[in-house]
Amino acid sequence: MQISNSKTRETSNLKLIVLSALFTALITVSTSFIKIPTLLGYVHAGDSMIYLGASVLPGPFGIISASLGGGLADLLAGYPHWVLPTAIIKAFNALPFVLIRYYLKRKNKDDRIINVPNLLMLIPTSFVTVFGYFIAHLIMYDWSSALAGLTTEWLQPLAGALIYIALGIGLDGIKLKTNVLKEVKR
Repeated sequence: MQISNSKTRETSNLKLIVLSALFTALITVSTSFIKIPTLLGYVHAGDSMIYLGASVLPGPFGIISASLGGGLADLLAGYPHWVLPTAIIKAFNALPFVLIRYYLKRKNKDDRIINVPNLLMLIPTSFVTVFGYFIAHLIMYDWSSALAGLTTEWLQPLAGALIYIALGIGLDGIKLKTNVLKEVKR
């Protein structure tokens, strides 16, 4: 019996690691290649994958996937000086979802991606993006750069939120968290 439980735990951990790597890749690719044109540049779909990963993966795994995925996207895009600020900001983007998942799990209400608490977490994560990049611009450049970024920085979390909601509704439709992820230690 002990060997069976150990084997089951190892399989569950392996699935969790693979799922975390998948979300890291999804975040990297959706940040790097899924771009939505705007009047002043573009927004990317990466934040939606961060929100989704943090809504599905256990805390540390959601945070690590967000941080690595965002940082790798900046590295691939040729902005190595943005890797560290982005990695920090994206880790904090995942944090509100991780904290609310912990609460929902304790209440046995962590069976859906789209729910009122997760939707409310879109507010603090948006502030993290806007003010995180404001501070990064301020440290790396100057006040004028930081203030200029504030004019459009809010578009990124808005686009991410809309994509996250659409994907979350679809994934809730197939009961991803209850059926597909039931074997993964959450």
